[in-house]
Amino acid sequence: MDHKQSLENQRALTPYKQAIARYVRASMALKGVRYSDLANSLAERGVSVTAENLRSKVSKCMFSADLLAAIIDVLGVEDSAMPDILKQARELQKQATEK
Repeated sequence: MDHKQSLENQRALTPYKQAIARYVRASMALKGVRYSDLANSLAERGVSVTAENLRSKVSKCMFSADLLAAIIDVLGVEDSAMPDILKQARELQKQATEK
């Protein structure tokens, strides 16, 4: 893949990354879960990650699909996660094209 194509992919995926980060933060807020709580719950499932590392991953929208799945499981939002994330991503894409 050339550099131009990589940049285009990065631009196209940005709304999805932003939607995932927003969803995780909003779900944590609604459930009253702090990053330290999330890290502890993940540790109970054998996933070792610090609260600071989670905060960084979420703020940068840089985490793996398997970690996202574990976070969704820990937060107990598996029924709404994907529909809500996709809805937000589509809204962000629409906003970007309107600019």
